[in-house]
Amino acid sequence: MAASLLLMPSALATDFVTKSELTGIQLPKGALELTDDDFSGEMVDLLEDIAATMNGKCQYHELLYWEGNPTALGKALGAKIPAELKYKTLELGELENGTYEQFSLTSAKVWYAGLWIDGPNDVSLAWCNVVKK
Repeated sequence: MAASLLLMPSALATDFVTKSELTGIQLPKGALELTDDDFSGEMVDLLEDIAATMNGKCQYHELLYWEGNPTALGKALGAKIPAELKYKTLELGELENGTYEQFSLTSAKVWYAGLWIDGPNDVSLAWCNVVKK
């Protein structure tokens, strides 16, 4: 995984949001929804690769960014994931200035592929809803 995936938002954010438009999950305070221009081609390709491991492909995607403590933000988001969604870590790894986790969230009705990137003082979350190929 290339260190270039550790995105810094380019100030093209649409707005601060409290709820994911993609998943409907309540978000930790300070979530900034970024525009499609902030989605690198590599990030889209990586989400597609994650979706492929789930025997599907991405339909819609969302990119979120937070400044703050990555551990606290991860715990805050994890506490908001509805019980009907099963969380599964698919891959963990190291980046030059942080770590990443590829994951899936699934229920009988919906599937999501995601990538959580911890920086020293920030977090990026890219996810997509997965549809069968």
